[in-house]
Amino acid sequence: MPHRWSFRFDLDLRSSLGRRTRPDAVVVQEDRNLVMGPQAVLDLDASDDLDAAYLAVLDHRPLPLGGYLTLRDREPGGPLTYQAVVHDFELRPSCRPGDVRRSLCAVVRDAQRRGFRFVATEALGRFHSRGLSLDEMIEAFHDTILELAPQIEAPFRLLLMLDELDQVEEVSHMLRSRLLRRASRSFRTVDGDAAVVEVRDGVAKYHFRFVPGTLSGYMVTRARSGA
Repeated sequence: MPHRWSFRFDLDLRSSLGRRTRPDAVVVQEDRNLVMGPQAVLDLDASDDLDAAYLAVLDHRPLPLGGYLTLRDREPGGPLTYQAVVHDFELRPSCRPGDVRRSLCAVVRDAQRRGFRFVATEALGRFHSRGLSLDEMIEAFHDTILELAPQIEAPFRLLLMLDELDQVEEVSHMLRSRLLRRASRSFRTVDGDAAVVEVRDGVAKYHFRFVPGTLSGYMVTRARSGA
């Protein structure tokens, strides 16, 4: 029996945030020495498994890469902010795809634990010429979705925010080209409105559904898992 849940991965402009886009939480990228973002109040949730990160902050030590911190919003009812610790500006390149994947996976798991269904994120790992290439960033997000897919227990939406429309177009094209390269097969839905690409990951099969000609991301459903 196919699973009923789905993982929706979308693309939009950063300028949509707070207007047509109102997520439960926002993910921003951070350096392990906390030099990228503004000073804010850490959300010290006793149930979070973040002891090592918070102790590092208190001791003024670099944070472990691939982790995250949470910040309270200044406005009541505003979205929670996750600081994804994916950069080390003492290195070049400053980011590795594996750290983006580990941090984003941890953020989504925490968001689900809090009951969130919609999280928007910056292009983690991309920072001028010092971080990931666009292709490396897309690969990290794709690997994140495949890692999380077997664990999702309720519908979840992840939105990648980009600065310019041409970036949305480029990322949309690259995402679909990558899917088609990995596909075991592809087909159209019965009504013909959407394309479905089947990707195998070990014994599991996942269906990635998107509408050709649009700049959206894709919907992921798990088709089957084997023993």
